[in-house]
Amino acid sequence: MPYRFAADAVLAAHLAFVLFVLCGGMLVLRTPRLAWLHLPAVAWAAFVELSGSICPLTPLEVALRRGAGEAGYGGAFVEHNLVALV
Repeated sequence: MPYRFAADAVLAAHLAFVLFVLCGGMLVLRTPRLAWLHLPAVAWAAFVELSGSICPLTPLEVALRRGAGEAGYGGAFVEHNLVALV
């Protein structure tokens, strides 16, 4: 049970990060000081996507899911969770 809770927490944090990268520009318009958080987040996301690497949160979530006795998944977070929604 603690592994599943931890995996769900990592999933929620990962989703929040993706949403912040995608929609954080609108927050920066209201609160310009958030640019100090948003710009590095965008740079990291761009690096991960353009280099073809996998975010370190993905293997962590998969390991926690396997520790909870669930099946993990291969590939990236965006492919597994977000593309499936679209």
